[in-house]
Amino acid sequence: MPYYFLLLGLFLVRKVADQVRSRRNARALAERGAAPQRDVALKLLWLTHLAFFVLVPLELLLCKRRFIPALGVPMLILFALAFLLRWWSTSLLAANWTSQVAVPRDMQPVTRGPYRWIRHPNYLAMSIELVALSLVYPAYLSAAVVALLSIAAVVVRIRREEEALFQVPAYRAAMEHKARLIPGIY
Repeated sequence: MPYYFLLLGLFLVRKVADQVRSRRNARALAERGAAPQRDVALKLLWLTHLAFFVLVPLELLLCKRRFIPALGVPMLILFALAFLLRWWSTSLLAANWTSQVAVPRDMQPVTRGPYRWIRHPNYLAMSIELVALSLVYPAYLSAAVVALLSIAAVVVRIRREEEALFQVPAYRAAMEHKARLIPGIY
């Protein structure tokens, strides 16, 4: 279990680094006239992550969960794949990626990589990361809470974000016929 807690710690460091990058990108976007918009989804996303980082360790320690290789190994692999998808997605967005909704009017949508098939691979990857990492050591209760919070946050965020994104004609033309999260499911 110490290695798992080390993995959680490294994941937390990455999440903090993501927020530092997000704030830097938000400032640059604001200079281009795309001030971050307030939305309730950001609070839901923060709550989801807070729940993950509090509930998972608590459940593991209080319920004395043991590693089950048949579940833990596939969840580690799924986490690694989601981690790579998230890195790929945010790398393609480059300086346009923030954790807030901020859409410059001159935005050119990214249509390569996972964006060829879906509009929001980052949110798909984030949700899978949280649930998969919750189940490496079987924190079933925490995984259920985190999954429900993540679904609520992502649904609210995508609606809010797409209200802004679809105001940009280039985005609308490139993305309106693509699935939001899962190829083939609109």
